[in-house]
Amino acid sequence: MKKTDITREVLEMHTENLLLKAIDEVSAELKNGVPAELQSEIDRLISKSNSSEIPSSNNVVAFASKRPQKQLHTFGETELLAASGLSLADWFSQPMNFVGAGFILDIRKVLGTEHEVDVYLTSNNNNAEKMTDSLGSYLGKSVHIIVSNNENELLDAVLYIDETGTAAEGSGKLIEQPESVNVKGEISISIVINMKGSD
Repeated sequence: MKKTDITREVLEMHTENLLLKAIDEVSAELKNGVPAELQSEIDRLISKSNSSEIPSSNNVVAFASKRPQKQLHTFGETELLAASGLSLADWFSQPMNFVGAGFILDIRKVLGTEHEVDVYLTSNNNNAEKMTDSLGSYLGKSVHIIVSNNENELLDAVLYIDETGTAAEGSGKLIEQPESVNVKGEISISIVINMKGSD
């Protein structure tokens, strides 16, 4: 048998009766047209609204909307020794050894696409434990990574890190750089930390 919330139904009936009563009262008052006193007040307010000036916005300071900042945890850095070409795909054509973090970053362009890549982290043969230490907080998880050079983001990808922390793979996109940007020096790889209240 279906349970009925009597209290809720009584309240709904009471609310409906009050609403109908109010409608009846308004209808009765306006039966012979709008009372002169009410019409006079309406006219006064309309006149005041039409005559009032729109406030100047010259003294209003516009604040730029604050874009949520990415919080990054950098867990590997390496020095880019020389360019192998002008495009990002050429820069990443050879695996990069992040000695301090104990892994090698291998980026392979997906055939038939312009910017899509497959991304692999593999343990440097002599540093398997170091790679596990570098990725220890993310074992068995998918993570959002950014590869950057001098704060310019070059690659955005999602990687799954295996339970041992000695391998990771995923996919992402190369971020094409303006011609004015000179990619050289240090390359860093960072995990994007999700912040509460940001998107």
